[in-house]
Amino acid sequence: MDVSKAKTVIIVLLVAFNIFLLANNFIYHDTQGASRETLENAVRILEQRGVELECGIPVTEGGSHHRLVYMQAVLDRERIATTLLGENRETQDNSYYLSATKKLIFSGEASFVYTDQMVLTSEANRFDQAEAAETAYGFMKDKGLLDGKYVLDGADRGNDGSFILHYIEKYEGQLLFDNYFIIQLNDKVIMSVEYQRYQIKGFSAEIIEQPEVYQTLLSYFMNDSDVVITSIDSGYKLTDDTTADTIESIEPLPVWRVVVKGETEPLYISPHDISL
Repeated sequence: MDVSKAKTVIIVLLVAFNIFLLANNFIYHDTQGASRETLENAVRILEQRGVELECGIPVTEGGSHHRLVYMQAVLDRERIATTLLGENRETQDNSYYLSATKKLIFSGEASFVYTDQMVLTSEANRFDQAEAAETAYGFMKDKGLLDGKYVLDGADRGNDGSFILHYIEKYEGQLLFDNYFIIQLNDKVIMSVEYQRYQIKGFSAEIIEQPEVYQTLLSYFMNDSDVVITSIDSGYKLTDDTTADTIESIEPLPVWRVVVKGETEPLYISPHDISL
């Protein structure tokens, strides 16, 4: 092959490659535009139904998900009682523990509430949220109650100036709404801890299709409503009629968590709650 023919072949190949890239670029932008148009239409329909969104709609978290397997939850009550109350304590029915100033009540196999009645709630905090979070996380770690990775899910300020911090476990990138602790502290002193944690075995082989958020919202809010949605995310949540206290193995569904302004509890919408 002479030089001129070689140049011709190279030019043809380059032109073909550029056409391929250009076509893919058009397809990409067209897909992105269609996605935005779909979401905009969904927002308009929701607004007509009285649903206002103060947050963006996630667009990539739907699709195939595996169930998550929880094992029967059994907390080591004696170890936790010793860690939080010390050796000098009283016990009633292996559920209620009391020391001079502290109280520990197990409300189930997977949960407890701890309070310190000697913390003066009238004191003004002399530290900010970052210091409060560092103190809270350090306390839970020192007491051996951080079996996994936890992320800060919310923070409130009490009338007395105390911080109330909400933490949720994050397992392989997924939020576990049933595994959490809520800790209240005032001037770096722990006032109370509400704790719940189920043992995790891992993901099951069964695949669940989780619809996209816009599909979930359109299906869930079918009738006229008067709600303002402030945030949306996803994770795993046990159903209200399921408990890990008596069942050896439970497989919760992936859900969308929808926070509604003015409501004390968010909505947890699973694939079983909607029809497409």
